Amino acid sequence: MPGIDINYFIRQANKLTTQIEARKKELAEESIEGNAGGMVTAVVNGVQDLKAVRIDQKALDANDKAMLEDLIVAAVNQAMDNSRTRMKTELEKISGGVKIPGLT
Repeated sequence: MPGIDINYFIRQANKLTTQIEARKKELAEESIEGNAGGMVTAVVNGVQDLKAVRIDQKALDANDKAMLEDLIVAAVNQAMDNSRTRMKTELEKISGGVKIPGLT
């Protein structure tokens, strides 16, 4: 029985790590949005950093602080969820769906 080439597996793991890290850098440049009620939009990047919040004038005119706060939270949560889903999908393409602790 031939021996296992452990160096091959190490090279493959290093290659995979490099690809994943490169894709994470690309995702950091993407903008992903979440929207709440058409009045608040949150923009995050592909690594879940909040980049912007846009509030429609109608939300400000309502004079309902609690509603505006809820809309902001909902928009940010949706954007974060969309971003996590995008990252998971992109990293699974690279790893072939294999979960790699600390990387995917």
